[in-house]
Amino acid sequence: MKTDKLRIGIVGRRGSAHAAGFRAHPRAELVAMCDVDETQLAKDADAFEIPKRFTRFAEMLDHVDAVLVATPMQLHAPQAILALQAGKHVMSEVTACVSLEECWRLADAVRASGRTYMLAENYCYMRETVLVREMARKGLFGDLYYGEGEYLHDVKFLHHNADGTPAWRYYWQVGQNGNTYPTHSLGPVMQWFNSQDPSDRPTTVTCVGTGRHTDPEHPQDDTQISLVKLGSGKLVRLRTDMLSNRPHHMTYYSLQGTRGVYEATRTGGPGYLWVGENPDPGYTPDAHRAWRPIQEFEEHLPEEWRNPPPEALKAGHGGGDYFVVRDFVDAALGERENPIDVYTGLDWTAVGLCSQVSIDNGGVPIRVPNFRDLSQRPITLDAPAIKP
Repeated sequence: MKTDKLRIGIVGRRGSAHAAGFRAHPRAELVAMCDVDETQLAKDADAFEIPKRFTRFAEMLDHVDAVLVATPMQLHAPQAILALQAGKHVMSEVTACVSLEECWRLADAVRASGRTYMLAENYCYMRETVLVREMARKGLFGDLYYGEGEYLHDVKFLHHNADGTPAWRYYWQVGQNGNTYPTHSLGPVMQWFNSQDPSDRPTTVTCVGTGRHTDPEHPQDDTQISLVKLGSGKLVRLRTDMLSNRPHHMTYYSLQGTRGVYEATRTGGPGYLWVGENPDPGYTPDAHRAWRPIQEFEEHLPEEWRNPPPEALKAGHGGGDYFVVRDFVDAALGERENPIDVYTGLDWTAVGLCSQVSIDNGGVPIRVPNFRDLSQRPITLDAPAIKP
């Protein structure tokens, strides 16, 4: 699709977090918003001066070139597929899908449409994760072989609506066991590995949990640990906990390479790292190794992050909400490579879906499908809505 400016439509309340980013992009025009809650819709649309307002998603599609899907997670894939079938570009909030069957159908829809689909994993756009990625790409950590990501976020207060009825999270985040929300933890770590080997991807997942202690109403274990083996044989450890009584800590990461290591802090704040040569023979291992604050390495940040535009400084997630929108618009216009395309987004999403199968079967390793390979597509799936 050739166009000078993309007309953008947002569906879902969470999408208002990206509205400023779309308004700041010179080749995006925020023209429509959709929400089933008419009061909230009017409030958000008025705040960003969005002229067209809809309560039905399908009706909005006739008025836009691209959509941001920011509804509850069980609606992400159905709405993305509907938009793609209508010839629209799609940026989707996480996770991409809530079943492996949906993953295959979403991949079918992207292939058939020829449009851009991007997963809006904004944790990949936080200043510290971007800096580590650039250092990894430059080889400062040596050859990478181990990473960690943790998402520890007590959201029990979001499991019910104000009237006491179960909210969508009750069913889709804690209504089943395993890692139901993996991409915030996995996405940045995989980008670090892919900075050295773009073809590397998750291939198997093993998941075990602690059992239910804090809020046994739900079938999800308080904490689950997933061990993710990559095709290269490297290892990623994920921890997810949305139930335990504790302060939030949603951005713990670690990365180990042959020449260096990065560690986020366990209680928040900037992380630390060490990079350098091995000590000379005869010296103790710590003789040449000392942690240094990550701020000392900000020279490795891309220029746009060292001197961000004013719009980025106002955006959420440390400017990440601005840059993720910029990348999507530029990718849809053919001016930038899509940084988190449908196959990458499905790799990250499917790790969580496969972890649910693993934990239900005693922690056995489960293969992560490669959605690029049509020979792996189950023959029992319904035919795609439109042929690839």
